[in-house]
Amino acid sequence: MARPSITKVIKYYCLLEAELERQGYPFTEPERGSIKRIIAYNLLKRFRAHAREHARLARRRKPRRWHVRPIFQSRETFGAWFSLVPVMRELDPDEFYRFFRMTVNCFDCLLEKVEPFITKRSNRKSVSAGERLAITLRYLASGDSQSSLSYLFRLSNQAISKIVTETTSVIWYALKPIVFEEINEDFWRRKAAEFEAMWQFPMCVGAIDGKHCSFQKFPMRGSEFYNYKGTNSIILFAVADAQYKFIVADAGAKGREGDSGVFDRSTFGELFYNHRLHLPSLVHNEKLDCLLPYVFLGDGAFPLDEHLMTPFEPNERDELTGNQALFNYRLSRARRVVENAFGILSARVRILRRTAIVSETLACNIILSTCALHNLHLMREESIPPKQRLYLPPGFSDTYKSNGHMKPGRWRNKVPHLEKTIFMKLVRQEIPGAARNKNPHYPSLVREDFVELFLAQPVPWQWGEPM
Repeated sequence: MARPSITKVIKYYCLLEAELERQGYPFTEPERGSIKRIIAYNLLKRFRAHAREHARLARRRKPRRWHVRPIFQSRETFGAWFSLVPVMRELDPDEFYRFFRMTVNCFDCLLEKVEPFITKRSNRKSVSAGERLAITLRYLASGDSQSSLSYLFRLSNQAISKIVTETTSVIWYALKPIVFEEINEDFWRRKAAEFEAMWQFPMCVGAIDGKHCSFQKFPMRGSEFYNYKGTNSIILFAVADAQYKFIVADAGAKGREGDSGVFDRSTFGELFYNHRLHLPSLVHNEKLDCLLPYVFLGDGAFPLDEHLMTPFEPNERDELTGNQALFNYRLSRARRVVENAFGILSARVRILRRTAIVSETLACNIILSTCALHNLHLMREESIPPKQRLYLPPGFSDTYKSNGHMKPGRWRNKVPHLEKTIFMKLVRQEIPGAARNKNPHYPSLVREDFVELFLAQPVPWQWGEPM
């Protein structure tokens, strides 16, 4: 058993003395002197034991062969940051993008944001902020081991590990306020307008799901992160909008947990159940002459709620009625955006396709920083013509023809004028101060209202889609 430190010994003595004085039995001077001598003797005995142990270990320690390994001494000549990256930057931007999964302009923009936090000051020449960012981006983009990066950039494994851990954390905290918008009522109205214009699901503000990100088993954690797929993972819980951007990203849940449990214990779930997401008021639907709430879309693993729509479960014969199958199709079609967002993320950031050997802290940093970089790329490409986009070119995600059938290409065929019209319609039809219905069956009634809405306002292709 570990012995208490000097500070704790003094603290215990003071607490004991105070307690005895409170009870009316204070230490006498001889007792106080005897206790101090006992404490001093034991501490001196401890220091002598430590000194003997350090001396024994020092005799066994081998002398260092060199301060820096010979292959690392030529870093400024043969390291990738000094030899390979400048050539790609000046002469071959396409290979620069393949190497970092990032354009030159985006790299410079990101470096400007993180440089103040990752620049080191030392008496010896330290690794520059640009090289630190380049090492981290290459690690995320390729999924290579840290040993491979050590030989590529001519830095030790220990330095690579420390650089990646620090830089991924800085990327998340530097980009978080930039790429994740502030949540308010107008924000949710815009997301609902996008979903209705692009995916024909009215009143939807986001699609939620979880993704297992596999890592090698963490030390001393047993089967806490072991999932049903037979791997150890950390769950990325996310909410995606109609354009594949993450509205919410949360990492750290253990792989053995289900999506519903992760949702309940997440920060977003807490805000959701406490009604602190600032969702707008109920909207009056003229076709049905009823009030409809803004909703999120989830799969069958999530609980049905007033603001969370899930598919109908089949009956004992594994059957669904026609209207239920129609609702499930329309919901799954709109909910596909979060699956696409995960697919795009793992396709561009290959570290999420590997079983990386990292610590639990670094695993969470990797997941959150890649989500922030995903949003950064999509935001920067909004003003670029679709055919010139690199991160998400046409055909990279699921899209649909006008007849409702899935077709590669034209992934972001949104109509800004239609979105604006839907946004203004939602504002006009909201009922301010509408009381929340506390009927336990109300979520099921809301889902039935959406079924009626899809029947009253059908899209031309929904009846031709096989159920």
